[in-house]
Amino acid sequence: MNRNYSLAGPRPDHTPERADFRNGRMISRLFLVFLAVILLSGTGSAQNAGGAAEKKESQEQAPPPKNPPGRPPRVEEPEPEIKGRAQISVDVSLVNVDVTVRDKKGNLITGLQESNFVLYEDGVRQQVRNFAAVEAPITVVLLIEFSRQVDWLIRDVLEAAYGFIRTLRKDDWCAIIGYDMRPTIITDFTQNKQELYDGMRRFNFPAFSESNLADALYDSLDRVQEMDRRVAVVLLSTGLDTFSKITYQQVMDKAKASNAPIYTLSMGQTLRIWLDARGYLSPEQRLDFLQSDNRLRTFAKLSGGLYFEPRFVTEYPSIFQTISAFLRNQYSITYVSSNTAKDGKYRKIKVDASADIDRDGKPDKLTLSYREGYVAPKP
Repeated sequence: MNRNYSLAGPRPDHTPERADFRNGRMISRLFLVFLAVILLSGTGSAQNAGGAAEKKESQEQAPPPKNPPGRPPRVEEPEPEIKGRAQISVDVSLVNVDVTVRDKKGNLITGLQESNFVLYEDGVRQQVRNFAAVEAPITVVLLIEFSRQVDWLIRDVLEAAYGFIRTLRKDDWCAIIGYDMRPTIITDFTQNKQELYDGMRRFNFPAFSESNLADALYDSLDRVQEMDRRVAVVLLSTGLDTFSKITYQQVMDKAKASNAPIYTLSMGQTLRIWLDARGYLSPEQRLDFLQSDNRLRTFAKLSGGLYFEPRFVTEYPSIFQTISAFLRNQYSITYVSSNTAKDGKYRKIKVDASADIDRDGKPDKLTLSYREGYVAPKP
């Protein structure tokens, strides 16, 4: 029998006998596939069961030691808690005292050595750690009373302020604060005299009758206490205080704790003398002015500054030259207090100096200006 094979016609296998054989073979294949599926599913279940058993067994075993044998135990230190700025604790309390020395005529004495000085704290002699004669530019706050209390002597006040600004040098820093009922920053720290003159033009007409001296001085000392340079306060004031919120004791404590010397000028002396001589001042007013002068004198004494009572405008140049010389020529003495207690108490400082200035073989009488104490740190 001739068979023709064509890609389009029926294949020669399509006979009834071949179809029956193929169906039987297909059934056999399906059976084998079904059997293989059963075997594979059984193997997967066995593997899952074995993995679960191994996992359970590993969980039941004791955890390995944190430190292998032969190694020192590991100490885990807790991380420090940082809040805000980093805090630095210093146990050694360095105290700095700036000293100016004058002879009996009021002339500044320069050229002294560490051996010329002896320093005491609460009566106990201290060992000086650092000593230096300092001649440097100055940084000063010019604090001016400008209220209706000084309306009758406003010319003197402004003339004094302008006179002080004229004594400044190009490397000096100065700020101006005016006060009546409250302190106001007129000009921030600057080395530009023109900016200071421009600030002075803001003093036109006093707006309030109140002069809150304690509030203004306390605020000024509070502003300069964090500065990293020596700062002085030049206070032009009558010393009168109407109704400050800060008490006299609080501002005295602030002056004691501050490292800023206060140079005070009691304004209106000439007019007060004129009024008192003609009987225009009552006993109460006379007492008020005496108390005012005592305030200014105390602020200067406690802080290591100077107190002045100018009666004439012509005295201003020499006064400001004195203040300038005092601030520019100082002896800086640093010591570590032998009293290590951190009790927050006030400690008195005394400095003595001995030198033969006129070379007559005898020590001369010297006048020293310095802050009289400080407040110890608290724990």
